[in-house]
Amino acid sequence: MIILKAMTIYRTTCFTLENQMKFVTKDLTDADHRWRAETNPAPAIGWIVGHVLIMHEQIINQLMLGGSPILPDDYYSTFGFATEGDFPITYTLDDLFIEFKNVNSKIVESLMVKEDDWLDEFPDDSVLPPHWKNKNHMKVLALHFNHVFTHAGQILELKRQLNKGAWGF
Repeated sequence: MIILKAMTIYRTTCFTLENQMKFVTKDLTDADHRWRAETNPAPAIGWIVGHVLIMHEQIINQLMLGGSPILPDDYYSTFGFATEGDFPITYTLDDLFIEFKNVNSKIVESLMVKEDDWLDEFPDDSVLPPHWKNKNHMKVLALHFNHVFTHAGQILELKRQLNKGAWGF
């Protein structure tokens, strides 16, 4: 029987997130990344990937691990909360996935030195939404991954609207 430490699972989940974003955007064109339905206020697929990227970097690297920002400043103002949801022409998904690799490498490197008891500690929650406050690292990680994987599902729904199918169908 193999017993994995909790930190090993979280490190693996970081790469699972990156791979899931690549999978759900596979076979889409640049125009698909920027498309927004007139009848649906959902953000563009490219914006969603950028949003997932900055949230991953801000929540885990900056807030929980105390790291310095990794992404260029314009990423936060383009893909953050309360932004319009457009995917500007100045970005490509290839650019975002290069940054995803950088962010995940830094996060996983920092998590490598953490022991499982770190999960019982509490982050500074002054920037977290109300329902994330007063939660330890383990719970914030669970909420974070729930948030970002929900966005992966949102991309699948947008693909259906584009008649691109989902899950390979």
